[in-house]
Amino acid sequence: MSQIATLQRMFKLHLITFIFSLILFVPQQSMADTLRIATDEWCPYDCIAAQNDGKVGYMGDLLVAAMQNRGHQVEFVEVSYSRGLELVREGKLDATMACFREEAPDFVFSNAVQGISNSTFFSRKDNVWRYQGLDSLKKAKMIGVIKGYDYVDPVVMDYINQHPSNVLEITGEKPLERLLQMLLSGRLTAVIDDKMVLEYKIQQMGHADQVVVSGSTSAVINVYSGFSPALPKSKHYAQILEEEIEKMRQSGQLQKILSAYGIQDWQP
Repeated sequence: MSQIATLQRMFKLHLITFIFSLILFVPQQSMADTLRIATDEWCPYDCIAAQNDGKVGYMGDLLVAAMQNRGHQVEFVEVSYSRGLELVREGKLDATMACFREEAPDFVFSNAVQGISNSTFFSRKDNVWRYQGLDSLKKAKMIGVIKGYDYVDPVVMDYINQHPSNVLEITGEKPLERLLQMLLSGRLTAVIDDKMVLEYKIQQMGHADQVVVSGSTSAVINVYSGFSPALPKSKHYAQILEEEIEKMRQSGQLQKILSAYGIQDWQP
């Protein structure tokens, strides 16, 4: 075989190898997705980065780590919680965080619980009001809530949904911070929210020494990231999250993420 023929053959082999490699490479890249996730201020579960020194909440950190481990990216879209549910349901966003199965039963969820929530009342230290059921709600001068939130307990939710004159429902930017400011100024008797969320926010505001827990509801509920029922890849993403959370739990990465927010693993 001549030298020219040998070179031609080697060139063809290299060309075939290059094309074959390219064929393998392109599908892998095309499988890499960017998930768009609804985010609202519900720290430490779900945080708006601009308001929390770049922190997106431990559920956001879990989503980023889980998806990056499988070659995907995550982008957070700041919207109100109720609007986020609408956009996810319509398939305009991929998922929302800190979601209850009960409030979005049509969403796609993993089997991995990502937190446990208990609704709690906070009052000023000098306020003697205590939550003891329906009658105590009626006796409160003013209770602050975030419009559209599910506080889980049926007694509390039934009362809020009647829109009584002593329940203030607010929405817009920084709703919990605004409610706590009103509480500290004496305009509210109590504010209700997840205990961990209230503690995190009031400590962030520097007024933890001015409030006390004034009652807890009996309802305890699991927290998840909920994926869009309108998008075909949602089951795949939910499965990735479930598998990767367990890997992170075994490796110690989960507790490292939680420690950045001063909390412990919800699973014994």
